[in-house]
Amino acid sequence: MWVSRQSSPTCVHASLWAVLAVLLTCTEAQSGSIIKKVTLSVEPAEEVECGTNLTLTCAADASHASGVQPAYSYSFFKDYKEREEALVRPSDNVERAVYSIRNARAFHSGTYQCKVVIDGQSRKSNTQEVVVTGLQTPVLTVDKTVVREGEAVSATCRAEEEAGLLVFSIKDGSEEVYRGEGDRGHVQQLISLHQGRTAKLTCSYFIATGIRTLQSNVSGVVSVVVQELDITPSVTVLPQTGVIEGDNVNIMCSVNPHYKNLHALSLQLMKGTQILKSNMTNSTYSKDVVAADSGEYECSAQLDNVRKASFINLTVRELFSQPKVNILPSSVFEGQQFNVSCHSENFASERIREDVKYSILRNDDNVTLGQFRGEYTAVAGTKTNGNYRCSAQVGHIIKWSTSEPFKAKVLVSRPNISVMGNVVLGHPFQILCVSKNGSLPINYTLKWKHIDVNHSVSTQPEHKAVFTAIIHSEAEIHNFMCGAQNHNLSLPVTSAALSAQVIVPVQKSYLTVVPTPEDIAEGHDVYLICSIRRGTPPITFKWYRSDVERPLYSAVLSTNSSSHTLADVQKENSGTYYCEAQNYGNERAFSNKVTFTVNMARWKKALIIGACLLIVTLVVSFLLIRYRAMRARVSRGSKAGVWSERPPGPVVGDTEEPEEPNVEYAEVMHSNAVDPSLVPLKKGTDTVYSEVQTASQGFGGVY
Repeated sequence: MWVSRQSSPTCVHASLWAVLAVLLTCTEAQSGSIIKKVTLSVEPAEEVECGTNLTLTCAADASHASGVQPAYSYSFFKDYKEREEALVRPSDNVERAVYSIRNARAFHSGTYQCKVVIDGQSRKSNTQEVVVTGLQTPVLTVDKTVVREGEAVSATCRAEEEAGLLVFSIKDGSEEVYRGEGDRGHVQQLISLHQGRTAKLTCSYFIATGIRTLQSNVSGVVSVVVQELDITPSVTVLPQTGVIEGDNVNIMCSVNPHYKNLHALSLQLMKGTQILKSNMTNSTYSKDVVAADSGEYECSAQLDNVRKASFINLTVRELFSQPKVNILPSSVFEGQQFNVSCHSENFASERIREDVKYSILRNDDNVTLGQFRGEYTAVAGTKTNGNYRCSAQVGHIIKWSTSEPFKAKVLVSRPNISVMGNVVLGHPFQILCVSKNGSLPINYTLKWKHIDVNHSVSTQPEHKAVFTAIIHSEAEIHNFMCGAQNHNLSLPVTSAALSAQVIVPVQKSYLTVVPTPEDIAEGHDVYLICSIRRGTPPITFKWYRSDVERPLYSAVLSTNSSSHTLADVQKENSGTYYCEAQNYGNERAFSNKVTFTVNMARWKKALIIGACLLIVTLVVSFLLIRYRAMRARVSRGSKAGVWSERPPGPVVGDTEEPEEPNVEYAEVMHSNAVDPSLVPLKKGTDTVYSEVQTASQGFGGVY
């Protein structure tokens, strides 16, 4: 508990000082205050023994405006939790506040700190670790020193000099019999004591201080005499030895007669967890026993909360052992005979004076097949399938066997043979052989022309025999058969011949172009015919052009040939073409490649030739007309022509001038001449005259 040394003001003074504090606070808010440092000190020391008076002083070093004394507020903390707050009067030494702890105990140990608030400003001090050593030794008292077994005593553990929450522990010798909390320095608890003895009771306590937990010394020992209750029962079995099934056994449970008449006393007879008899008024339990009654029996007596027990073992020998069911033979096919037997192996021959009666039953409907000497014979079939069990009886004792399942095996039925997936000529394929009915395991055999070529054993219900084969002609598919067998004494059952469609892969494809590549001209339709020699339909045909990755066209047909038409071909349709054929055999057969160039259309050729002939005809006709026009002009002119006559030759006998040399006249037409004129030319000793004129003036001749 915290106690302040400063005087407490009266209510009137408190009100006045409160008003003054508000006024000072307003003034300080304007002028301001500064808290420089806050210091916490502990006297006489930080570590003291229990019972020492402690003084905690919180001092503040602060600066204020001139002529103003603000209000101080102090708070103290222990283990960082606020304990108390105080306002200091101006008449006091406001720079410090003192708190005292009288008669310090371990509870006061911890980490201390203080806080100062001035004008809304606050500051905390340094921390001080205070340790108070030593704990009060507790004192244990009881209300009784002699009790009866099972009776409780009231035990009180005291440590009233300590403060705070204490955890008390009470022990009976080394065994802790109670642990609980108390915040008033003591705890009181009822302690039940058992067994006849002298109990040694002690107590101690724990206290938590900060992060540490301290334990006190142990109190003095308080002895309590516990008087034993003599209620331990006695248990006997008659007869105890030589007990055989069917004998009557008496189990007697009794207790000290001194307690027998107490109403609070109860007796119970148990075997394991089963209560055979409770609140026994008659202490004898009687039963005609069987072998299962062997074991340990417990007789217990309980008075108040005291319970005591005694034990005894009972062994019961079997009159006859549990019967067993045997089914032979263990593997039986439908139609075969089987035998069910029921027998007990062990007997108490000294007790059995009559035959054991056996009964055999099938399934859980408890239909008895008969009472006889433990033998039952039947023919296996669906009606005899089920769970068999039997019973053995001597007198009123009946024992049952465990159930034994029986199911007749079924001979394998004729297997079915089929293929899995497609059968492609020349490629491996799978043959499936399975019988609809038949007990496992089943041996399957693949036969080729009645010769065994492969084997498979089916041991699981979902297991099927799968064989791998290959054929090279379509007719070979019918040479396969399969056999099934699940009983060595029966012949294998053979399936029918395998029947399945055989896919012949496309082997070769051919591309034919109509018309022939040499005759392909613009505007024609070109037929690309793709055909195969052999292959099972449907056939997938695809046409390609070498410079195009994707097919031009594709078709699926049931024939061995197909065509793709290039309608109204032009020059850009020229190129190399090929085709591809494929069926379910998944082999792609590419054809030969055909290259053609689209020629010019015939009508275009005829048109060009006709145009050329027409042009030539027009040119020739024009030249001929011009030529005739020039001849006609020359014939009409007298001397305007360019013709000259040669002088007549000399007369024989007359005196003539010498003959002139021969003169040749050459007619020359020059396309660039403008005015015709005669140009004398020298050729040897002869003179040549050239007549040059334009084409518009006609042609000249030489004579």
